[in-house]
Amino acid sequence: MGNGGEMAGTRPQRMAALGMIAGEFPDDPVVLTCGATSREMAHASRRPNHLYVVDSMGLVSSIVLGLSLSLEDAPVSRCVGVEGDGGMLMNMNALTSIGYLQPRKLLLVVLDNESYASTGGQPTFTERLDLAAIAGSCGLKAWRADDGAGLRAALAAALEVDGPGFVYAKISKGNADVPLLVEDPVTLGHSFTSWLKGRIAAPSP
Repeated sequence: MGNGGEMAGTRPQRMAALGMIAGEFPDDPVVLTCGATSREMAHASRRPNHLYVVDSMGLVSSIVLGLSLSLEDAPVSRCVGVEGDGGMLMNMNALTSIGYLQPRKLLLVVLDNESYASTGGQPTFTERLDLAAIAGSCGLKAWRADDGAGLRAALAAALEVDGPGFVYAKISKGNADVPLLVEDPVTLGHSFTSWLKGRIAAPSP
């Protein structure tokens, strides 16, 4: 994927941002939102610790909240959710639940291209809204990244403190030309839960 997405002041493509996330969390559960995000991650860096939520827009934050609470004492460092701006706007109430419950292992990464890219590029409201400020007001530790280098730094910073954390990364518009992810969601879920059972039983790395 190269490192062009890390040029100062340049918003990374989604694929580059996903590569950074996959590289930072190779042994922790990563839950990915529907549409282009899931299929681009599956194409670029498919791993058993990735849960592809292919048909449920807006539910990543709720899923990763439940995972984080259930894995408080498990040998994982973070439970990572990767959401888009459209999906986050669809389930803003999850931020209040996260802020109230304060799951220390939760990290929510929102990749914001200011559009519903999977349905035709219609604009979202985030051109005028700061989701990091909203998350911070709900009690999450929030970082904002406006380029690739900033995203890498924000992910590293989030690993240094207990959560809940919120990394808000601006990315460029557009989708990568990759195949659709057409596998049965039941099969995808089974693959992830099988990995998770083994990960919980394994000693800490």
